[in-house]
Amino acid sequence: MNSQLLNGQFPYLQSGQVYADWTGAALPPVSLIDEWSDHLRNILLGNPHSGHEPSLRAAEEIEAAREAVLQFLNADPKEYEVIFTSGATEAIRLLEHYNFGVGGQLLLTADNHNSINGLRETAKRSGAIFTYAPIKGVGEGLVLDTQELTRLLNYPRSRYGNRLFAYPAKSNYSGNLHSLHWVDYAHRRGWDVLLDAAAFLANDQLDLSQVKPDFVPISFYKLFGFPTGVGALVIHRRMFTKLHKKWFTGGPIMLVSVQRDFFVPDARGATRYEDGSPNFGMIGAVKNGLDFLNSLGGDRKAHAVAIANDVWDILYETKENSNAQIIIHTPRGNDIIAFSVVKDGKIINPGLFEKMTSDRGFFVRVGCFCNPGVNEKIHGYSVDEVIPRATDEVIFGLEEIKRRRQYFARTAVGSIRASFGYSNSTIDVIRISGHMKNILREI
Repeated sequence: MNSQLLNGQFPYLQSGQVYADWTGAALPPVSLIDEWSDHLRNILLGNPHSGHEPSLRAAEEIEAAREAVLQFLNADPKEYEVIFTSGATEAIRLLEHYNFGVGGQLLLTADNHNSINGLRETAKRSGAIFTYAPIKGVGEGLVLDTQELTRLLNYPRSRYGNRLFAYPAKSNYSGNLHSLHWVDYAHRRGWDVLLDAAAFLANDQLDLSQVKPDFVPISFYKLFGFPTGVGALVIHRRMFTKLHKKWFTGGPIMLVSVQRDFFVPDARGATRYEDGSPNFGMIGAVKNGLDFLNSLGGDRKAHAVAIANDVWDILYETKENSNAQIIIHTPRGNDIIAFSVVKDGKIINPGLFEKMTSDRGFFVRVGCFCNPGVNEKIHGYSVDEVIPRATDEVIFGLEEIKRRRQYFARTAVGSIRASFGYSNSTIDVIRISGHMKNILREI
């Protein structure tokens, strides 16, 4: 990795601070921010739905960004298009237009972000069924149960409806990479495939000339930190026939009548699903960010894993303490480490640990990371205990709301996640070692 390129890129990191929430968001190099700020100060951009010069200039920048995304993913523009969104979540929401149909099927893996889990509501409303493929336990590495996944992918197809298989290329909880061979395997058995690449692309590279999923959601801030509020759904062109758009808005529409129930949608592929005015002031910056990643070289994943391995070793060596101990949930060799702190046989509230680390300038993420399947597998709790207290069917008074919050603070079990990227260095490892020793003494 080009370490010289990173010198001076993170001046907002104050002396001694350690940023270990890379899976939450990448840190933006100030050169990207400065470059785009200078660009906006010296160029006039207009709404690309107009036809004047500033509008055409904005449209050109958006199209250049589409091309850059496809090049970054080595995707053939004859096969793939880029639909710009506000992020990966909105990209996944575009699957609300997916035509499951009565008799359709949705297959999910237990290791999935909630943005993917939410597709089961779309499937149910369409008259389709959903199923989960399980994952194995901590002792087996929190990997997919390949035998059961194989069985479910080979399940006989209904005569009606479409079938969608959705899984992450990388777990945002454990950092495990799930084999990309499932894409082709599922295709050969009649499934369309949504490959969630939001966490994967933070440190890994996806080659769509070799692996050809039908839908790939992306959030660009997870790759290079700036701009936020821009994502994409990279879609295989053949999937447009399976998307039946359920509404129309401003932007992707050619003609609408209020005198009659009549409208004509935009006939083009990607732009038909970009509702409203696109983020034309920021989408062009995506190209700059991708250029920046390319300039770092091809070993940014190796760099992140090397840092994480050193931290994993520190956690393992200091896992037993007179006051507390560390329980590591995830295997060594990933760029993510999930762990818990245990004292007197009980898991310390992750929020307390987060407060103690944050006060020291050591920034991690705590909770279930919007991935309840892995969280339930690690901590072994049953949601049946929580459901009676979580219902929204009754509006409670302030005292009951306070009691419910106290219950969840005691009951809801999550982990601590440290994740790393190109901004981290061996100095961070030394600092983390000192922080952990002090926290375990004080907790």
